[in-house]
Amino acid sequence: MKTCAVLLFAFLLVSCDYVPLEPPQPVSLIIAKVHWQDQGVAGIPVVLVQTADTVRTGSNGLALFSVSPGHYVIRAFGINRGGPILQYIDFDVEARSGSTAVVDIVDCLPCL
Repeated sequence: MKTCAVLLFAFLLVSCDYVPLEPPQPVSLIIAKVHWQDQGVAGIPVVLVQTADTVRTGSNGLALFSVSPGHYVIRAFGINRGGPILQYIDFDVEARSGSTAVVDIVDCLPCL
C-alpha cells in the first residue's frame, strides 16, 4: 500500500506543469476627442480598427477605448475638414503601457 501511495505521489508531481504567469501589463487608454473649437461633438462613430470596437462620442465629444499597449488605428466617420464631408478619417496612435493617448479630431461645424 505504501508503494502505491509513493507511486501515486510521484505521478502527481510529474504531471504538474507549473507555468509561471507573467504579470499583466497595465491597460492603456485611447481617448478620441472630436470637437469644434472648445465644443465637443456628440454622436460621431469612432472605430478602433484592430478590434472593430465602435463607440459614439458622448455629449463631451469623447470616445474611450481600453487597450493593451501597442500601435492602433482610430477611424472617425463623418468628419468635416472644410470641404466635402469625408466618409472617414484614420488616425495612427501609439498606446504606451499604463498611459493615456489622446487623438485630437477637429470637426468643422460651420463648414457644413
